Amino acid sequence: MRNGLLILFLMFLASYVRADENTREAPSVELKGVVVDEKGRALPGASVWVKGTVVGAGTNADGEFSIKLTTKKKCVLRISFMGYAPQEVEVTPGMDSLYRFTLKPSDNALNEVVITGTRTLKPLKDVPVLTRVISQEDIQQINPLDLQSLLEYEMPGLQFGLAHGSGLPELKFQGSAGGYVLFLLDGERISGEGSSNNIDYTLIDIDNIERIEVVKGPMSTLYGSQAMGGVVNIITKDANRPFTGNLSARYGNNDEGKYSLSLGTKQGRFSALTSLSYRIRDAYALKDKNGQISYTHYKDSHGRDSVVADTATRGMTSVKGFEVWSVNQKLSFTFNEQFRISLDGTYYNNHVLDYIQEKEQDVFSTYKINPKIYYTINDNHSLDFSYVFENYEKRIEYKSSPTEKIFGDQTNNVRLNYTGYLHEKHILTAGIEVNTQRLQHYWFDNGSGKTFDAQTYVLYLQEDYKVSDSFSLLAGVRSDCHSKYGFHASPKISLMYRHGVLSLRGGYGMGFRIPSLKELHSEYDMGGQGFFMIYGNEDLDPEISHQGTLSVEVTKGIFNGSVSGYYTRYFHEIGLGLTSDGKNQQYYNAADATRTGLDAMVQFRFKNGLMLKGAYAYIDAHSKVDGYNMASDRPHSLTFTANYSKTMGKVTLSAALNGRWMSSVETWYKSGNGYVQNEYDSRTFCSLNLSGRFPRGFRFTAGVDNLFDFKDKNVTADQSVTPQRGIGFTGTLSVNLADLFKL
Repeated sequence: MRNGLLILFLMFLASYVRADENTREAPSVELKGVVVDEKGRALPGASVWVKGTVVGAGTNADGEFSIKLTTKKKCVLRISFMGYAPQEVEVTPGMDSLYRFTLKPSDNALNEVVITGTRTLKPLKDVPVLTRVISQEDIQQINPLDLQSLLEYEMPGLQFGLAHGSGLPELKFQGSAGGYVLFLLDGERISGEGSSNNIDYTLIDIDNIERIEVVKGPMSTLYGSQAMGGVVNIITKDANRPFTGNLSARYGNNDEGKYSLSLGTKQGRFSALTSLSYRIRDAYALKDKNGQISYTHYKDSHGRDSVVADTATRGMTSVKGFEVWSVNQKLSFTFNEQFRISLDGTYYNNHVLDYIQEKEQDVFSTYKINPKIYYTINDNHSLDFSYVFENYEKRIEYKSSPTEKIFGDQTNNVRLNYTGYLHEKHILTAGIEVNTQRLQHYWFDNGSGKTFDAQTYVLYLQEDYKVSDSFSLLAGVRSDCHSKYGFHASPKISLMYRHGVLSLRGGYGMGFRIPSLKELHSEYDMGGQGFFMIYGNEDLDPEISHQGTLSVEVTKGIFNGSVSGYYTRYFHEIGLGLTSDGKNQQYYNAADATRTGLDAMVQFRFKNGLMLKGAYAYIDAHSKVDGYNMASDRPHSLTFTANYSKTMGKVTLSAALNGRWMSSVETWYKSGNGYVQNEYDSRTFCSLNLSGRFPRGFRFTAGVDNLFDFKDKNVTADQSVTPQRGIGFTGTLSVNLADLFKL
């Protein structure tokens, strides 16, 4: 890896010398303009980019922009702004005239450019892989405290529960555990572990998110192991104006708060953005309203089927809180139209808050650096190089003794990616990756501090072929060479046919997940009292999945709707179960499993400022033992949004109602006496936010979380969902400092 860093440094040095020479030799040509709406009002913060280059600018408080180029040849500008239809216009640099671009409100978001599904920038409507975008507008309407709250209101088929043992958030998505969903931050994988095989969800600063792109289904071809169930790409904000500044404060009566500050600039070739955040939510405990009734099914002494009902004693469940400090830094320098470098850095520290304060406290922290190089060879060919180093740690902080490190996850990820536009109909994407991991885990050798390593070498290739104006094909393959498991190839193919208002998509993808170092090498005394041991298994096989998908999408004016279905077959699923002597637990490859599901979404965006949106998910998760389904996934779930906004003079008022419904579910588990059946009620909770956007960048939001005061009846029995604590009230004040000072 040190050799890789040396190569990276030499590439930076050589590229800098070449770019600097080219920049000094070439004359500077300035391209100026202004971006306004239909009524002639300036759109500050609009993005203006020169297609086929790495050069762009943001508009100031008066909607003005300036771009310096080294050539007078004609070029195409792409102008975009949240909530408006983007434009692409051919211009000639060096003209004395001031260009004026007028953007119109968008009926839908299908012209928004996305990158996750193909690794190339494409309008949402042209992506062969069905992609869901959670926009900045969506985030403002929900006004969430954290990433967990945002995803729960936006994505049916997703549920957060409490992990056994740690009590930290644990994700299930379309019937798959959190370890099957790959989370990316600006296109780079997130390291570390919150609960078992889940990322640390509190790591994400919600105020720093520009948008989130969600691609469901196997994405192993582009993103490798852990992308079996889909990819969630969290794209953060950039400095998009000559001066960028935002200040935000949120307080809730349920012992929660969120405070953030961001300052940045985009001046000529240089841009920088610094984001600081402090977030806190106190731990809390909830008691059962009544004892959970369970039904044990067993064979009596005569071999007859019998059922015994049992009512559990009412209990209490605590939900952990957090106290987070984080800093994010972005730096970027553009040498010329062809060459740009950037450097991103992150520091995060979380004191995990427990309802029962003991003599110790868990502390999670990470720091990450991510330099990147972007080089445009010509209008049709480009390269980008990325290196990510991340060091994630967990420590126990004692009140009367030194801090003890119990977890350390150190990763290095290097990627070189090529994109080529060939003969107007072909987009070729190819790349190589080297990924390394060194993990120290308290589950290794019973907490002795032992570490294990793994390396993966990757080659991927993808062809995006526009067969005709109506039909396109996306095909690719990824080869992984793992230090333990050797070579594996993961193919994928997607098709899209579009005719008028109708778009049809279908595809097949192979998913692939290598067992984690924890699943391979654990040796841990659970509870530290000798009750039972948890063992890894070095004979585990990698998990493999095969998924077929089919979707139909209709877009006409203010209406957009889609229905998609999928069928997934899993092989060698990894589970944790009893050893042959029944005394301990060990990771093992389970029997084959299948999951079938259906997703539907409708959205109406009316001209009068009203927006209605609903999404539904059905999951049929089969995880049967002796005919009993052990899955805890709620088969039906629904999210819905109603938002109305009205502009009166210089003031914009809005009201947003967001809700989530989850169906009841019947679950089973095996006990020493037979199979135990539990039934859990359906759940409905909503939030209401009233906000006003005022002159000089002021925005105030008053919110009600859990509007109808929903509370779970049996919080101790059902750990597959996060229990609701009842109604809560919040107030949020944000100030756009650039608008405040008219910069």
